[in-house]
Amino acid sequence: MIKLEDDYDRQERGQCFLWRHKKLLFSLGGLLALVVYGTSCVTGATYDTVVAHGCHKPRCRKIEPIIPAFNKSVDMIFNDVEYKKATIERLSGAIKIPTEIGDVFPEPSEDREYFKYFFEFHDYLEKSYPLVYDQLTVEKVNELGLLYTWKGSNTSLQPILFMAHQDVVPVNRKTLDEWEHPPFSGYYDEETDYIWGRGALDCKNLLTAELEAIEQLLKDGYTPERTTLVSFGFDEESSGTKGARELGKFLDERYGKDSIYTIIDEGGGVTELEENLFLALPVNAEKGYVDVLITIDGRGGHSSKPPDHTTIGVASKLISLIEDHPFEQSFALDNPIFRALTCSAEHSSNIPSSLKRNILGAPHSRKKEHALAEFLASHVAYRDLIRTTGAVDIITGGIKANALPEVTAFLLNHRIEIHSSVNDTLEADLYHAKKIAKKYGYGLSFKGEPVIPETSLGVIEINTRYELEPAPVSPTSGPVWDLFAGTIQNVFENGVFAGNKDADMYIATYLSTGNTDTKYYWNLSKNIYRFIASQFDKETLHVVHSVGERIKADNHLSAIAFVYQYSVNAGNAE
Repeated sequence: MIKLEDDYDRQERGQCFLWRHKKLLFSLGGLLALVVYGTSCVTGATYDTVVAHGCHKPRCRKIEPIIPAFNKSVDMIFNDVEYKKATIERLSGAIKIPTEIGDVFPEPSEDREYFKYFFEFHDYLEKSYPLVYDQLTVEKVNELGLLYTWKGSNTSLQPILFMAHQDVVPVNRKTLDEWEHPPFSGYYDEETDYIWGRGALDCKNLLTAELEAIEQLLKDGYTPERTTLVSFGFDEESSGTKGARELGKFLDERYGKDSIYTIIDEGGGVTELEENLFLALPVNAEKGYVDVLITIDGRGGHSSKPPDHTTIGVASKLISLIEDHPFEQSFALDNPIFRALTCSAEHSSNIPSSLKRNILGAPHSRKKEHALAEFLASHVAYRDLIRTTGAVDIITGGIKANALPEVTAFLLNHRIEIHSSVNDTLEADLYHAKKIAKKYGYGLSFKGEPVIPETSLGVIEINTRYELEPAPVSPTSGPVWDLFAGTIQNVFENGVFAGNKDADMYIATYLSTGNTDTKYYWNLSKNIYRFIASQFDKETLHVVHSVGERIKADNHLSAIAFVYQYSVNAGNAE
């Protein structure tokens, strides 16, 4: 776990987050938030004095736990040895089926052989969760997308929607020897309590947790008032264009705009800040996204008579200019990361007093807000949470040693800061491209429209492949949030930490630098929360999408308990 006192004195390296684009930093080195502080309790005292004496009005308060009215199996989920064994076997079996998805793949209707393991996975789910398949309506969208409908007794209530995805990141076959246990073995180590394999954390754990909970509720004889929906895409690791996008359209046509009470998908979890101090980090916002394809379309010829700069050279000049001019920071107190920082500052003893003063004083002082922004921007663990990023990920050019490269192209991937936009990001790229085009005598076009006329040397072309604005920020106040947060509090306070009277947990929010399948569901609900009710530490987060992916079985049980309890709490809430 990254300690803030260490980060404040030196720059920490590295940031892992849950999901590719969802792999969150569940360490103190990535916590931030959205909280406003009350007035001082000492008349005439300066704010620094108030903070130093600990008498400012706290804003990161303990959430009141919400105990479900129907809780027949809550204790069993946490404590029954036979239940734990059975649910481990079911998750293990799900991991054994290699539902890998690449970046390029056919439509399911065009090549069923490519998706053979997904069809096998469907059969496995039906066999493993017989009550779900017997009592819920199960529909397939675009052949492989799964939609489960558990009809509630009160159709006037908006449905709740749980999400996950069936696909996993491919395993690099060159790394097979590096795995302690094979990636599709689903091996369970009783000594460490780890379940090993690709998808153990991303995200067959969540997928099976949702089905486990509903299966148990059905077994317990529970009937919800509110309809419960479960949606599983099959290509989240490749932007969800064939899976979640089609499911989102299907749901939108059936239910309409703002028709869903709340949506829960993969995302943040619970991290331990220090001994017995825990922070839950539901993600309530995501950065935007755009892939920019920049092509230098020039002239060929023999390499023995080269121009001053080949198309590869011009591309390198533009890449260097882009990398040498990163986007400026744009930190504001409405960034979800600030809420986690506030909770940390109020409750952790590991934060230097100067940093604590800046965090707690930021809502009252522009100077302190600026100082906090400068701190965040200067540390690798934080800076990408408060700025738009740009990374050149793919480059192509040239086919032979003695032939000048006629065309060189590179892909620039941006993750867009929540206060910015796709247009603002593209304007910055266009600005840099104009400089290079003018300096080296090239024309310039943007999305097919001429900006600078093509010259005898050629033209620089800018096009986009995929555009996504930053996600709407979901609310963190009001009855929907209170019920969601109260359920989290109960699962951990009265479940996970029930035997530890010293454990203390607070609920904050977080920002994802990547995107989940929820990007296709924005129209359905304003209340979208990306959260897996499991504890995650630095060691396990480090192996998401990598060698050694694994999850502790006890952490999987807490995720099941949350879905069980939230289904009841939300399922009967007016």
